[in-house]
Amino acid sequence: MRFPVFLVLILSACNTAHPLDRLDRSGAASAGGHDFRVNWNLESAQATRTNVTWRPGLPQVVIAAVEATEQVTGCAVKPGSAVGDIALVNMALDCRAGDPARQGR
Repeated sequence: MRFPVFLVLILSACNTAHPLDRLDRSGAASAGGHDFRVNWNLESAQATRTNVTWRPGLPQVVIAAVEATEQVTGCAVKPGSAVGDIALVNMALDCRAGDPARQGR
């Protein structure tokens, strides 16, 4: 059986930020027992959970996504800005509050 080419292309797009989001930086981190692919710019970030977990709790995933995002970006996540689901969490960043040496990554 042949694997359809379009399915390969769709699957290869996973963990990639949409171009209109203008998230031009990317990294990976683990926190709270979850693995994340983090795409960000100096104002916002998206953390995509990449590990398989049976029925993870949303509050735990959001807390882990915030921690992973702060690890990767070196920026602080603005309080109350993390929203999403167990697969993708969007958040606003405050890169002026973090370590200036890490902000230019």
